Amino acid sequence: MNKQKGFTLIELIITLSIVSILSSYALPSFHELKLNKQLQSERNRLTGSLHLARSHSIMHQTTVIVCPSTSGGSCDNQSNWHQGWIIFSDKNSNRQLDAEDIVLRHEDAMVSQITALSSSHRSKIRYTNIGFSPGTNLSINFCDPRGEEKALAVIVSNSGRVKQSKPISSNVCS
Repeated sequence: MNKQKGFTLIELIITLSIVSILSSYALPSFHELKLNKQLQSERNRLTGSLHLARSHSIMHQTTVIVCPSTSGGSCDNQSNWHQGWIIFSDKNSNRQLDAEDIVLRHEDAMVSQITALSSSHRSKIRYTNIGFSPGTNLSINFCDPRGEEKALAVIVSNSGRVKQSKPISSNVCS
């Protein structure tokens, strides 16, 4: 007698139903993981730019400015970091991108679901030739559609140190 080897239709249906049940549990956590990674990645990108600006100011003994910019040709004088930013060496220390200034880096906008906002009182970060960032401490808060619970922040102190943390105050994503 010739015995057939393989799966029956019943076995296949049971296997597919088990796989679909297990994947229905996995997909929401995969989506959450993806959102977390996007938020962390954008925060790391801005943090890397701030480290670059600080080290360039120290190594070249010059003032370096980091500011939000959608065009890459000037500072926007707003607190919308999620629309992109520029880093430039400010040779005449006027905090504006002039013809003699050198653009060190232009970063494009962040992923569309993410917002990164700082206070409206400090829309530029200036690093002096010793790496300090005079003025008030600056917090840039990163939010996505999930709200404050998942929000992240970058904090720049007067000494120029960049720290990643959770937002300090409440209502950062409103």
